[in-house]
Amino acid sequence: MALQLKIAVYTIALNEAGNAERWANSAVDADYRIVADSGSTDETVECLTRAGVTVHRITIRPWRFDDARNAALALLPADVDVCATMDMDRFLEPGWREKLEAVWTPDTTALFCRVVYRSNVDDPTPLRWWPAKNFHCRWGYRFRRPVHEALAFNGEKEVTRSCDDIVMCEVQDLGKPTRAQYLPLMELAHREDPEDAQICFWLGREYMWVKRQEQAIELFQRYLALPSSTWREERSEAMRYLARMQPDQKIAWLDKARTEAPHRREIWLDLAEEFHGQSDWLNLFWACSNGIEKTHRTGSYLDDASSWGFRLFDLGAIGAWHLNVMDLAVKWGEKALELASEDQRPRLKNNLDFFIRRRREVRAGT
Repeated sequence: MALQLKIAVYTIALNEAGNAERWANSAVDADYRIVADSGSTDETVECLTRAGVTVHRITIRPWRFDDARNAALALLPADVDVCATMDMDRFLEPGWREKLEAVWTPDTTALFCRVVYRSNVDDPTPLRWWPAKNFHCRWGYRFRRPVHEALAFNGEKEVTRSCDDIVMCEVQDLGKPTRAQYLPLMELAHREDPEDAQICFWLGREYMWVKRQEQAIELFQRYLALPSSTWREERSEAMRYLARMQPDQKIAWLDKARTEAPHRREIWLDLAEEFHGQSDWLNLFWACSNGIEKTHRTGSYLDDASSWGFRLFDLGAIGAWHLNVMDLAVKWGEKALELASEDQRPRLKNNLDFFIRRRREVRAGT
């Protein structure tokens, strides 16, 4: 029998007028909807209030995301059983409450739902998805880290469950300037806990994006050496980044990444691109054959959509042609053409026509 729960959906907000109504409507089945506004100058507070959301104005100085979220958490009523933390650029798919009450048990302390990333609200196509601990009991949790904050359990025994049927969608607002705060806050987080592998990885990635390559290389190598660095997908991603920044060691790093997470198609495509550049047709064929066999994404935020497009089949067809494996050249050439965008199709169509002619010649013994 499903539990009867008191549920609160809560978050922090700053100038979220464009997302506020959607957020509020998706959480309307909650007993409480509570937002801690940190100083909005647009219509955020008014939009939320009209939708029936309880809004508290807070001031956090100096700014830290964990302090702000903990302030929001502290504002929840004491009779809440389950809290759902949901950023303003996210929204819950209908039916979430019934599904939550069906799987939550008296000993549950937190529940992982499925977060689905979309390009826009009107397009339901999932670009990637991952499990996230967005539901938790009222007591025993706090947020940690000044940025990329995470829920930390400080009770006696954490009991987590998962429900992929509860879907929280995300449509990131790329126009917001908040990312400008991230780098100094990540540096602060790394100083506060140098052994935190996750923040070490994210800070290294941030340095790479802002072209501070020496610092990025140092951080990624430190990350790989940390005892808490155990997630194979993320470790392989750090190796992919090192391969990009250290071209003289590219193959060595990609080979380590392949050993670390051979199930990731992204690594095989990186290897294929490198072998193609070297005109190493045998290894190109090997990399493409292995990559094409990988038919399932990991479901993590590290999945690269471009690795699941036409390019691996395109390179595989080229490698097969050079090795005179014409049936595969045609098969992969057809698949590349099927997956390609309009601007790529003329070149791929020419390649495929050539492969078909060449196969005909091979079969005819000419």
